[in-house]
Amino acid sequence: MEFPIKIREVQQSDIEQVCLIQKSSQNFQATFNREIIEERIRNFADTFLLASLDDQVIAYILATDFATSSVSRWIVEMADGEAISNGNLVIDALSVHPNYQGQGFGTLLLASMKQVALQQNSPAIYLVCKDELLSYFEMNEFIEQGIVDLGVGNEVNFLMCWKNPFYQEEL
Repeated sequence: MEFPIKIREVQQSDIEQVCLIQKSSQNFQATFNREIIEERIRNFADTFLLASLDDQVIAYILATDFATSSVSRWIVEMADGEAISNGNLVIDALSVHPNYQGQGFGTLLLASMKQVALQQNSPAIYLVCKDELLSYFEMNEFIEQGIVDLGVGNEVNFLMCWKNPFYQEEL
């Protein structure tokens, strides 16, 4: 029996479905318009993964490299002198269509992104999450690094990190 969920890299032809999911969900920090999504598909297709069910995209996760990330300054501030590599990945978006939330698709995409980090020998994956998602990311092996002020109202946001246990520092 074939498992109906497929995880794959994004393609340019997926733009409409990604935009529909993006409009239906507010689980990420930044608002991405169509132009930003197209640019991310061009530049970060290997870290822009989709979950599809019967060829219908139901969720996506997008990571960029540390140098491109808008949260890199908080990562550096909270590193406590630890050297931060540009090879780190930073999750900019994790979005699941509302009809499919609570069914494990976000967790499946996080696990897939961890596999990408292993394949790319990335030292870590970082993300910023709202207070109500803290326990979700902790359940998925991310560790709180500290509180960040995104300057958006009185929301509490946390910098989270998953360290690659198999990272091999290049000599």
